[in-house]
Amino acid sequence: MRISLIGPKWNEMINSYPPLGLGYLAGIAEREGHEVRIHDFGLLPSQPIEQDAQEVIDFKPDIVGLTSMTTSYHYVEMLTERLKGALSAPVIIGGPHATSLPEITLANPHIDYLVYGEGEFVFQDFLRAWETGDHRWDRIQGLWYKEDGQIIPSHSRKPIDDLDSLPHPSRHLYDLSKYPLYAPNGEQMLTVLSSRGCPYNCSFCFKGIVGRSYHQRSPENIVAELRQVADTYKVRNFYFIDDLFTIDLKRLEKILDYFIDQKLDYRWRCLARVDRVSQDLLKKMYRAGCRQIHYGIESGDQDVLRRTAKHIDLQQVRDAIRWTEEAGIRSKGYFILGLPGDTEATMEETIEFAASLELTEAMFSIATPFPGTALWNELVLRNPGMAYNADFTKTYYYNNYTAEIAPFMNVSEIGDEALSGMAQTARERFQDAKEQRKFIKYFGPQWGRRVYRVAQLKPVNAAAKVALDAGLFPKFRQAQPREGASSWA
Repeated sequence: MRISLIGPKWNEMINSYPPLGLGYLAGIAEREGHEVRIHDFGLLPSQPIEQDAQEVIDFKPDIVGLTSMTTSYHYVEMLTERLKGALSAPVIIGGPHATSLPEITLANPHIDYLVYGEGEFVFQDFLRAWETGDHRWDRIQGLWYKEDGQIIPSHSRKPIDDLDSLPHPSRHLYDLSKYPLYAPNGEQMLTVLSSRGCPYNCSFCFKGIVGRSYHQRSPENIVAELRQVADTYKVRNFYFIDDLFTIDLKRLEKILDYFIDQKLDYRWRCLARVDRVSQDLLKKMYRAGCRQIHYGIESGDQDVLRRTAKHIDLQQVRDAIRWTEEAGIRSKGYFILGLPGDTEATMEETIEFAASLELTEAMFSIATPFPGTALWNELVLRNPGMAYNADFTKTYYYNNYTAEIAPFMNVSEIGDEALSGMAQTARERFQDAKEQRKFIKYFGPQWGRRVYRVAQLKPVNAAAKVALDAGLFPKFRQAQPREGASSWA
């Protein structure tokens, strides 16, 4: 059979990451002997939807599969309406939105089937049943369907425990050159998933696909994929997009040992919790090729942080960031403004706290209660009439700094305008503090701040740049933190 797998548009943003979920589904379908095409329309935000639909129609698929976040579901509604008018193929959907709101999703007359939870083996069973004409859908656990116009639900399937049993994502079906994901040295970077799930229960995070369970691949299986990708695509930079790469410390030690023993000349980054790293571990991660860690810090106010159920404290944050930088690893902090309990004062604390940390980068988002999260459930309890609607397309999960960011379903203690203003200025405050640290490191705390203020005057700033470019003040240049290509060596 011919199978179209569709990644929807991300509103106005270009998708930076190949959709690995579709890649895994494609791997399953190809293993079953089917012809697959991945249509990632997230790469084409300005292309008319009619052209998107025609691309799928021209492939003449026997089955159409889609994934969707809540923010992109409105696009899915519009696209499936066009596809159903031109194709007789069944339409099946999965992903976070379908799992969060299955009844609403499957009520769409242009969607026939829904995968609830983890998708690979449900999709495999569906393909086998469709090909053989066995439409006893109640035998496929995790598959929702319609019968005589009625939605027939199903229980989610047990999460896949042996992730090594899955084929590697079918990356040959992506146009990898179009994804704008690069290492600091300018080389291409590709994404890899070494585990699934997270045992924590942060209020803003979606857990619907595998719940709070945790499943992992073996070090040998991970390295086999890295080598295959490196050999095929000549890429040596990887981003482990696991929810948390450092959850299981024993497993992580085995992975690091294997990376080191195999003498892999790869560089990589990952996501971690501040309470799941240590000085020795970070040094070992560096030896194994780690060059950047992204930490979810969220808030600089301990009470607001406590309400997120993150279960970390501010001293753990300070220690982890300091240890990371000392190990030679770049650090990026994620912060959320507008969390429940947030006031202007607590958000000021968050911005100042971010500025006080020796982070290489910081990203500030506005809290959004997405369906399937504890934030959403709390909002629905307070507002029983609350329901999903197409306005979710207006949300931006993070502040991209190129457009005005407006809160969506504001759950903080301040108004929309004030919250939007804080999000817009947070990055500027962080960058200002980061520049100041360079001067303090060279001139000392007292003189560093004074010299920095003077250096902000345009004539002084221009003269300083000429002097540095001419080779003067070499020690000042050496005092700068390693960034860009040098930090990725």
